Amino acid sequence: MHKSKRSQATEIYKKRKAAIKKGDLVKVTRYGKFAEVMFAKYTSPKGKVNIRREHGSLINSRTHETINVDHATSRSDLLSSLKRSLKKLSQLIACNFKGGKDEKFITLTYSVPYQLDPRGAKKDWQRLYQNFRNNFPNAKYIAIFEPQGTLYPKDQKMVPNWHIHILVKGIEEDLSPKLKKWWRSRGLFKIKPISEIKTNNLGIYFTSYSKNLNSAFINNAARKVIQEKDTSILVDDDKDVAKGARLLFYPPRFRIYVTSQNLRQQQISYVRFDELDTSQLGELVSESTIDIKDTQTGKIMNSYGYLNFRQK
Repeated sequence: MHKSKRSQATEIYKKRKAAIKKGDLVKVTRYGKFAEVMFAKYTSPKGKVNIRREHGSLINSRTHETINVDHATSRSDLLSSLKRSLKKLSQLIACNFKGGKDEKFITLTYSVPYQLDPRGAKKDWQRLYQNFRNNFPNAKYIAIFEPQGTLYPKDQKMVPNWHIHILVKGIEEDLSPKLKKWWRSRGLFKIKPISEIKTNNLGIYFTSYSKNLNSAFINNAARKVIQEKDTSILVDDDKDVAKGARLLFYPPRFRIYVTSQNLRQQQISYVRFDELDTSQLGELVSESTIDIKDTQTGKIMNSYGYLNFRQK
């Protein structure tokens, strides 16, 4: 059993076995050759909430009740938002990229002047995307915005230079000549066939640093970088540690990736566990239960069970 602090009032307990019983209503998410079965003990996984057009409001699709919410401001809220984004990103990658000959992994970096504003990097991608779309209208894209480990002064703060990772599907030709023309005024680029990446799960490969999204790690990184002015963790030899620490620099409500509209989406369904034929999902590769406990009363506030499958 692993234990980690979530806040002053709660703790998270992780167990190796998934506490899912036959009659439990579960959420099944299929993405590529992978599937996740999730059960929430005290809240139904089918309780969907849709975003309203009004800024800052949510509406419950079952009760039609409008819920006013505050935007995430605390570090724990931002971590939760990043976790959700990275999990969905991982699943989208697994849905759409298999390592085919028409799939490429592109990294765009900035030379002087550096791009010290993540929103500026997003605007640069929007302009570049128009070139891609005009030349390859049927291709699929995922663009991911990441901070680098070296910091530079801006507005009396030290901030990172940003770079862009792009996953492309549907282009077999060499993109080097076009990227030299499209990106030469901004910096350098690197192209790698996705088929050369050795992994069983491309989604996990590209988001592996998300495992460091916990309060203890991020608070330690913040103490080192912000208070002690020690930036060594941002260029740690362990790539996952370095990238995890750099998550400090994402601004609130910043979407860390964007996609083309023609991506295949995850398939989500709800079923009673005893009615689910798990043999159709593939081989069970992992399972776990996460209990969220009130540290003052000892009461378990909620319990989540997870089963993860992979098809051969």
